[in-house]
Amino acid sequence: MTDFSPVITGIGVVAPNGIGKENFWKALEEGKDCAGEISGFPTDDFSVKVAAEVRNFDPAAVVGPKGLRNLDRSALFLVSASKLCLDDARLVIDDSNTDDFGICTGTTFSHFWSLLEFDREVFTEGLEFASPALFPSTVMNAASSQVSIRFNIQGFNATVSTGYTSGLEALKYSILALETGKAKTVLCAAVDTLSYPLFFGFHKLGYMAGIKGLPISCPFDKRRNGPVLGEAATVLCIEDEKCARERNVPILARVKSVANYYDTAKMGKIKPGGDGLEKAIRQVLDEAHIAPQDIDYISSCANSAQDLDRIEAKVLQNVFGNDIGNIPVSSIKSMIGETFSPASTLQIISSIGAMNSGRIPPTINFSEADPACSIDCVPNTAREKKINNALITSFGPGGHNSACIIEKYTS
Repeated sequence: MTDFSPVITGIGVVAPNGIGKENFWKALEEGKDCAGEISGFPTDDFSVKVAAEVRNFDPAAVVGPKGLRNLDRSALFLVSASKLCLDDARLVIDDSNTDDFGICTGTTFSHFWSLLEFDREVFTEGLEFASPALFPSTVMNAASSQVSIRFNIQGFNATVSTGYTSGLEALKYSILALETGKAKTVLCAAVDTLSYPLFFGFHKLGYMAGIKGLPISCPFDKRRNGPVLGEAATVLCIEDEKCARERNVPILARVKSVANYYDTAKMGKIKPGGDGLEKAIRQVLDEAHIAPQDIDYISSCANSAQDLDRIEAKVLQNVFGNDIGNIPVSSIKSMIGETFSPASTLQIISSIGAMNSGRIPPTINFSEADPACSIDCVPNTAREKKINNALITSFGPGGHNSACIIEKYTS
């Protein structure tokens, strides 16, 4: 299919700073900091008690009250984001077209709470008294399956888990599924939610803001000491441009290319040179047939970790050279924390909002420049700029590296 061109026609988002794309975009533009005292689980055993939670969320207001009782937090997030996306894309799935739809979900920690609760009941109450309703949600593909069940998606259902890069990996899989005819429309989803075991693990590793410094997310700032943990769900409706135009629906953006590169690293570690991320960025530029100087904005995956932010800044300097000083590079994780699997798709959604409004979201909490991160991080205040091409970066401990370029759509 030489004329194949994937576009985004719908967005669903459940994030710490808003439900729905308009609320999400507005909060980013205003620089809303979502870090606050944790309410979802006890923090008595932790020195850090702050996270970017999705607060006061009512899934029944989005999808209706029926069929929610046995869904865990991750499934509730993803089902709600899917409903928002389907409505935004003006899609109705029924028995006549169900085989034309597929879903690919990127996730890493979405099953942690259900797994812990089921194990707790087994070991404290005994096998006979463990709730069977918990068991189906202990597997990683549970949230994605719940979306398929609720919205009658029968084309295919896939789950991708590569940690920080899961969202972009799911997007690449979704585009490949379209190009090879597995489906006509794909919901590219991503979800991870906060839970006691997730927080415990990162606290134990010491990889968290507040353990050795201020409990704030301040990417590229010299005071940074780790990420604030967050949670979210995103769903993007991906289809070929031709199909979207036939449906006569608004096209939100074009996906020019998605690239990934795996550089073998120790689990939980990042290679200090950032070679994998650099190769992913160079590859995505090449595949999109875009010169580095044609990138108008970079949505960075910087999460306020000392090593990750420094490595990304170095990689961007290597790729863009002297031009990097003229390209705004901001991190929305300063506002919504490190959400893991959906982080990169949140960056895509944020970039689409910036394209529409002509205003780049800021990197908040920035006050002390770090010479090792010598880039224009759009400190503290949104900035007006016309954006045609945006680069999204994603990498983290373990060796996975991804990059994506989206283009403002013009008919």
